[in-house]
Amino acid sequence: MLRFDGFAIGAVAFDMDGLMFDSERVACDLWLTAGKNNGWDIPKEVIRGLIGLSAQRGRQHLMGILGPEFPYDAVRADRLKFEATFYRDNAVPLKPGLKELLSWLKERGIPAAVATSTTRPRVLPLLEKAGVAGYFRFALCGDEVTHTKPHPYMYLTTAARLGVAPGNCLVLEDSHAGIEAAHAAGAVPFLIPDLLEPDEITLRRAARRFSSLLEVRDHLDHATYEA
Repeated sequence: MLRFDGFAIGAVAFDMDGLMFDSERVACDLWLTAGKNNGWDIPKEVIRGLIGLSAQRGRQHLMGILGPEFPYDAVRADRLKFEATFYRDNAVPLKPGLKELLSWLKERGIPAAVATSTTRPRVLPLLEKAGVAGYFRFALCGDEVTHTKPHPYMYLTTAARLGVAPGNCLVLEDSHAGIEAAHAAGAVPFLIPDLLEPDEITLRRAARRFSSLLEVRDHLDHATYEA
């Protein structure tokens, strides 16, 4: 158990895109390309609103802004096709400090898991290709749950599977939806922003804000450790 800042942490849950991997920029660019491929010039700020959302919530977001005539299924199909090609041919950069933080947790016996709105067929190859899959007990993916972020279900389930109460589970997130989910679950949300500047609500609901995972590791290094 890690004790710091009044918290007692027995496990850590990691979001994936934008938190562990510098993949949100890739995703946004692919949405732009897929939109143009279908005759739609989607504004960048609209695409960035997809960050942290599941496919279902992403559909609601885009259709709500662009209107019912927006060919969501065709655009998403192209985006998935372009994405598969990109990830086949390219390695996605890791976020600074990821491996250092994972090694730090492993050395202290603090279990970790991935909790992401992304689907399993995309999650596992990314983790394995990056050489970090072995650090995690499991990955809970967006296509395996009935409720995705910002609903608390994903983090309630992750904490339970890690064997800790939600209040003893540290959650590392980069998005509003993720922080909302962690806060609603009663977990301890740490915010490490990526592309989106957090709004006031997100900042209030985050227990702490950091600029990188390396900074998180350094902060935890001051914690009191109890085996």
